[in-house]
Amino acid sequence: MQKVFICSPYRGDIEHNIEVARYAGHIAAVTGYVPVIPHLLYPQFLDDNSPDERILGIQLGAELLKVSDMMWLIGTKITKGMKYELEIAKKMRIPIRCYDEKLNRITPDTLSIDDRVDAEFLAELKGANIV
Repeated sequence: MQKVFICSPYRGDIEHNIEVARYAGHIAAVTGYVPVIPHLLYPQFLDDNSPDERILGIQLGAELLKVSDMMWLIGTKITKGMKYELEIAKKMRIPIRCYDEKLNRITPDTLSIDDRVDAEFLAELKGANIV
């Protein structure tokens, strides 16, 4: 089974963001993937309000990303942590699929005309292996 790294927001509306990540994990699992969701794992024992522990959690997640087969980029707003993960995926040429928060696919061929994304989102994806 392929490992899919779920890249979605954590900070901000944490309760909502956890719900979105859980939903993405569910969809990945029932469609035959092994979901890798570090922001559902590491906040269980690392304090996201501690700058050092937050960075450690993101770095640990990045190690999981490096052994993943694909990234699912969830949502159309990219946080600092997501940007860090996205940069690693770009460098490693890890395939990225884009989805909105409801897990509706944002396809690469219509990405530039999709009203769900803005210029900032498109700029962040520059150089990514969008599939």
